[in-house]
Amino acid sequence: MKRTISITLLELEKILKKREFLLGLIMVMVMGGGMAYGAYAFPESFGVHNVIAFFGNFSSILIMFLAAKSLGEEFDLKTATFVFTSRSSRIQIIAAKIMSVALANMLIGLCGGILYDIAWIICKQPWTVPVLFGIIGKEILIYMIYGFAIGATAVMLACFLNTTITPFIYLIVLFWVMPSVLQMMGRKITGLEKVMDYVLFCLSDQFLMYQDWSMKNIAVFVVTGIAFSIVGMTVLQKKDL
Repeated sequence: MKRTISITLLELEKILKKREFLLGLIMVMVMGGGMAYGAYAFPESFGVHNVIAFFGNFSSILIMFLAAKSLGEEFDLKTATFVFTSRSSRIQIIAAKIMSVALANMLIGLCGGILYDIAWIICKQPWTVPVLFGIIGKEILIYMIYGFAIGATAVMLACFLNTTITPFIYLIVLFWVMPSVLQMMGRKITGLEKVMDYVLFCLSDQFLMYQDWSMKNIAVFVVTGIAFSIVGMTVLQKKDL
């Protein structure tokens, strides 16, 4: 466990030092700031809740890219053989990469929570200091859980595909395109809509953008993330590097 934590912290440091992370976070904050101004300038047509919804929409792209790159870049840079034949086990490395993505997402959630607080204040919504800290805490938790599930999905895909770009494309399709396709199918297939309530990809917008973090949704994200982590670890254990 101690070694896994050490690797996780190293992986987290590597993510935070990436130019893509810093530039992506700045772009997300700028676009989210634009949404906050929209809520202030047009309160009747653009509610405060839309600020965090749009922030989540923008940040999801950054999260998916970072998650896909976490393991995928080891194959892209031809460092996979060195990394996975070190003293650390493959399971430890995979677990560390997934956890580092979840921890990096806590920082994105912190930025989202601060932006939401600013929008809450400038739009003259009733607030207290505990309420503002509660908003930040909620966003950090939501983004951590979301990052864990996305990280597990991306790492699993990278274990199969051995690259960064293809898993990233798959994530875009699964989390952005697939829900719309399943919704159209649900109108024609009886019972499919109920099944969609327990499918990770169909709950992502509801969880991240609309802040519906019911126990059911949290359970779907956590359980699916664990399942995908196990699949990825199993595949990598059998892979000849």
